[in-house]
Amino acid sequence: MKQRFAEIALLLMLVLLGICLLAVGVGAQDEDSEEEAKPAPHFARIGVYEFDNITKRRNAGKEFSRILCDRLAAKFSDVEFVYITPEDSGYPEGPVLLKHAQRLGEKYEVQAIIDGTFLGYKVTGGIWPNRATPSPEVIVQLKMRVVETGEGTVFAYYSHIPRKPRVYPSRIRTEKKLWNYAIRDVIDEEAKRMDEDGLFFEEEED
Repeated sequence: MKQRFAEIALLLMLVLLGICLLAVGVGAQDEDSEEEAKPAPHFARIGVYEFDNITKRRNAGKEFSRILCDRLAAKFSDVEFVYITPEDSGYPEGPVLLKHAQRLGEKYEVQAIIDGTFLGYKVTGGIWPNRATPSPEVIVQLKMRVVETGEGTVFAYYSHIPRKPRVYPSRIRTEKKLWNYAIRDVIDEEAKRMDEDGLFFEEEED
């Protein structure tokens, strides 16, 4: 009888050991899955290179780039943004060559660079800002990309080419205010896409 109990106890121990080993194996697989499912790299320091401007609006690329850099810095406080001009960098207006992006990464100690081309800025809606006209309508067009400086490779492309203009309140009475509103809205829209792609994700707190 004692021998019988001993055999049963041994069998139970083997079964429990098998269950434990199986659980460890499943846990390891889950960890591997979590590793594979991790989001894109968190760029802690990003350069914003002055955008090329092909519009009739003077300094549109420069103005957009500065607002982009400041607004991203305000929205994503865990990321440091560095504004880079062609004059300081020694390279022409963006987009920069990928090999140049690597050198800029080393010079400014940035992990990525945002650059691009400001393609268009058009105000419609009659003869705005005359008080007799309806609400102003604005179309902003641009293309930009994010380049990883370590390997000199493109992380992502972004295009803002709307089919319809965005309508703004008639209370906006100056061209400068309208420009600021329009550019702010475009940046917010594109920043949301960038965040979803993993550029600015924040580490989860325990």
